Amino acid sequence: MIGQTLRQRYKITKELGKEGIGKTYLAEYPVDLPVTPQYHCVIKELIKPWKPDLDPLDTEERFKKEAAVLFTLGKNHAQIPELYDFFEENKKFYLVQEYIHGQDLSYEISSGQKWSEVEVIKFLEEILEVLTFLHEQNVIHRDIQPLNLIRRYSDNKLVLIDFAVFKEISTLEVNAQGKITSAIPIGTPGYMPNEQFNGYPQLCSDIYALGMTAIQAITGLSPQELGRDTNTLEVIWREEAQISEALADILTKMVRYHYKDRYTDAHETLQTLKQAGLFSEFSATSLHPIKIDDKYGYIDQIGRVVIQPQFDSARNFSGGMAVIQMGKKYGFIDKKGYLAIPHQFDIAWNFSEGLAMVKIDNEYGYINKSGQLFIPHQFDFAENFSEGLAMVKIDNKHGYIGKSGQFVILPQFDIALNFSEGLAMVNLDEKYGYIGKSGQFVIPPQFDDALSFLEGLAMVKIDNKYGYINKSGQFMIPPQFDFAENFSEGLAIVMINEKWGYIGKSGQFIIPPQFDFAWNFSEGLASVEIDNKYGYIDKSGKFMIPPQFDIAGYFFEGIAMVKIGKQERYIDKKGRFIY
Repeated sequence: MIGQTLRQRYKITKELGKEGIGKTYLAEYPVDLPVTPQYHCVIKELIKPWKPDLDPLDTEERFKKEAAVLFTLGKNHAQIPELYDFFEENKKFYLVQEYIHGQDLSYEISSGQKWSEVEVIKFLEEILEVLTFLHEQNVIHRDIQPLNLIRRYSDNKLVLIDFAVFKEISTLEVNAQGKITSAIPIGTPGYMPNEQFNGYPQLCSDIYALGMTAIQAITGLSPQELGRDTNTLEVIWREEAQISEALADILTKMVRYHYKDRYTDAHETLQTLKQAGLFSEFSATSLHPIKIDDKYGYIDQIGRVVIQPQFDSARNFSGGMAVIQMGKKYGFIDKKGYLAIPHQFDIAWNFSEGLAMVKIDNEYGYINKSGQLFIPHQFDFAENFSEGLAMVKIDNKHGYIGKSGQFVILPQFDIALNFSEGLAMVNLDEKYGYIGKSGQFVIPPQFDDALSFLEGLAMVKIDNKYGYINKSGQFMIPPQFDFAENFSEGLAIVMINEKWGYIGKSGQFIIPPQFDFAWNFSEGLASVEIDNKYGYIDKSGKFMIPPQFDIAGYFFEGIAMVKIGKQERYIDKKGRFIY
């Protein structure tokens, strides 16, 4: 079939799957029109049943009827593939469907890898909403399992594919009572409940399959690896999962052996889940900015949009508020998305130690959390408060003020950074040193470059080489690197011969130089670049998330922003897209 053109329009390019009743192909279309580039679609080939007592017109009519159902479903729900075309050719039925660019859920539900309760709740919520739409149309999917749930790259949503009703057409026969029935059960062993196996699928058969998929995610065990009670035939799984009793009870009812003991349909299951308070109980307190169609909103740590995109720029929350931009002005919102401080500033930074730096009429000052100007705007530049002091600039000189707004250390330095671990890096006469909070030099200016102290050490440069000093100014790691950054979580990135690696505080390499670029560790993982793609390593240097991103940021509260092309996405520590 590869290379063959169907209906003079669809050119088969790849076989995607094969079953006894037919095959699935990737195809390009429309080859009968001068369109560049060609689009992709999925073509499902079904063997037309042939039995002496089976009227071909009955199967053709059944095929058209089911195609009409799928056409309607795809047109009315964004998480069901659209049906583009259907036809019969060479005694086979063909369906032409939307190609979903993504990967199936089996990549996320890996054997032995357990999902968190929050992840499972989010998963159930999303699929139950799709199934509610199906069940309202009295449609049973009949083959819910990880391979039939595609995580779409464009929006991170799960798409429900491969409705089993079309597989059934290829297995039709006439039974002893003269009725047209399926000769074999349609579904996937392990996810298919007893009544469906016996040819009597119910709406709650989908609930069973979804429940088994969720149990697989929460336990890390496939249905075949789970036991059954020999007396009741119920699935034995609860001891394999560490979740709340409320969620465990819901999952248990979803997978009861007898269909009458389960929830009736998706709507009842979803309502029970909501009434249990699980969504609000596990609603994340950490919010992250996300860009959608040139506007910024916020998602929670499981990827739900909780503040709709409406801002021109947005920063992370700090102290319960976040800086947002509307037009050319900046303000602050709370975690419900309400304006806590109206957008009125030319520039604003997040709150630190109760105050936030703002810019008004080209001068910098500080506001409190009520939005009142606490230290009048008067400085040429300023940083947020750190350890009780803030660096400010007046007349090209840098000094430090206290929270009264008065100078504690007069402006006298050419360059200065905020205090960190009791010392501040300053530059005087093109040399860098460190002062204490009295303003006196603790480490005299002598370095060609320097950074603030972190984890007891500071990176400094001398004679074109980088090393590390302690708070007495003594070299703990002699200058030897071509470039270096400060320590973070016990390791520091350094460069030798244009390759980046990580050293410990002894100065020895923990992870040898091998990367084209590297970032500091954050929450146990670090972003590194190889062959123009970024991935994440652990502190042994092992890739935990393979290189695949064009940009990869720091992990913060369990998630990190990454870019694929022009798309901004968020991933969790397992590399799964949460948005």
